[in-house]
Amino acid sequence: MLKTALLTSAALAMLGLAGTAHAGKVFLTGHDPDFHAQGQASGQHELTVALNFVTSGTYAGGTTKFLFVESELAPTSGHLIGENGLNAIGLTEGVNYDEVDAAGLAALPNFNGYSAIVVASDFGGMLTDAEIQELVARKTDIANFVNAGGGLAAFAECGVGNPACNSDLVNASTPLFGFVPITATSVNTVAPYTVTGYGASLGLTNADVSDCCTHNSFASSSGLNVVDYDQNGVPTTLAGDVQIGGTGFGVPEPAAWTLLLLGFGGLGARLRSARSTTARARA
Repeated sequence: MLKTALLTSAALAMLGLAGTAHAGKVFLTGHDPDFHAQGQASGQHELTVALNFVTSGTYAGGTTKFLFVESELAPTSGHLIGENGLNAIGLTEGVNYDEVDAAGLAALPNFNGYSAIVVASDFGGMLTDAEIQELVARKTDIANFVNAGGGLAAFAECGVGNPACNSDLVNASTPLFGFVPITATSVNTVAPYTVTGYGASLGLTNADVSDCCTHNSFASSSGLNVVDYDQNGVPTTLAGDVQIGGTGFGVPEPAAWTLLLLGFGGLGARLRSARSTTARARA
């Protein structure tokens, strides 16, 4: 009876000490809501859903800012300043978010204090190769940020040679979403786009994702959930509560159960040893 009580007490103590492993919220899309939020209600709603997801609802409160990555260049033909999409939904720089270009991103020692990293599109918005390459250089820092509970949102990126993209801001060596472990392709997708059950749970509708077009797709979900598909079943938006690993995204194992199982194993070995010692003493 005493041994059983000891085992139960120790197990409960371990449950109290152990918590769930951290996971961050990731939202990747071939749509460019930072562009479409400037004049379209559907784009504004898609942008707010993305921000709400990756910041766990804090993006509009001004209590914890997110980091917005985009160049400071004047908009070129076919582009709009993505930051203006944030302003269109009522957000203010310095209050709700801080903006950095490639140089500003390189100067940041870490991402501590931010709720999420939000990356502008390089089709609709003014993200350039310089920012993308700096994000790639900070790939490990980004993974550590997400794995510690931070959020990450990234909008449409284009590949050179795709007729659906203006490639003046990128070049042939610019990797699509190269700062996360996922394979993205730049393709001409086919409207309309259809929100999955998971996408609907985030608050999106078919109208939100079908306001125009998309500029890249994803070859696989790599551990994320599909938010919407194009007419041919190609995933165009992915999201999830995940950890970033070297080969993809994964749902972290609850640490409490891991420690509990290890604890039971250790206590069991102790009890077996105690029984063995008692048996030898009696003999």
